[in-house]
Amino acid sequence: MSKSRTQKEDLLIKYKDLIESKSGYLLVNSDKIDTATVTKLKIELKNVGANFSVIKNSIFKVALQESKQPLQVQEFDGPTALISFEQDPTEPAKLVKKVQKDMELLSPRSGVYEGEFLTAQRVMQLADIPSREILLSRLVGTMNASLTGFMNAVTGNVRGLTMVLKGISEKKV
Repeated sequence: MSKSRTQKEDLLIKYKDLIESKSGYLLVNSDKIDTATVTKLKIELKNVGANFSVIKNSIFKVALQESKQPLQVQEFDGPTALISFEQDPTEPAKLVKKVQKDMELLSPRSGVYEGEFLTAQRVMQLADIPSREILLSRLVGTMNASLTGFMNAVTGNVRGLTMVLKGISEKKV
């Protein structure tokens, strides 16, 4: 069913707001996905701070052009879904990869993260990157290990001096 002009204008405003307010989005092929899978995926995406919506290609392309998005992302055809996210692009990419691996659905097309174009291959590479929390914990662990090593070296010298002084005092008594 055809949309009226006002519906199209409202949709265009919605798409432009979505593009400009989020830090990034992924475009995926949605022609083979069923309702049950979409519902499950929407719940999982909501838990990681992302949203899933099927888009109207012609209106979304206009929104991309008006929002000055990379030209490469504007080249897509066929049934398309948009996964938008606030911060961490790895979690939505992991969910897309999981659905693609389990059911051979949802092939990624492209994406944009903080104004940078992502090819389908780079979207899949995002899925292999550990989440932000894991990377931060690894960084803290690395920083902690060097501090612990330094403190052991410093206290080792002091401990050695104390043992020598204790030995000297015991000898004199």
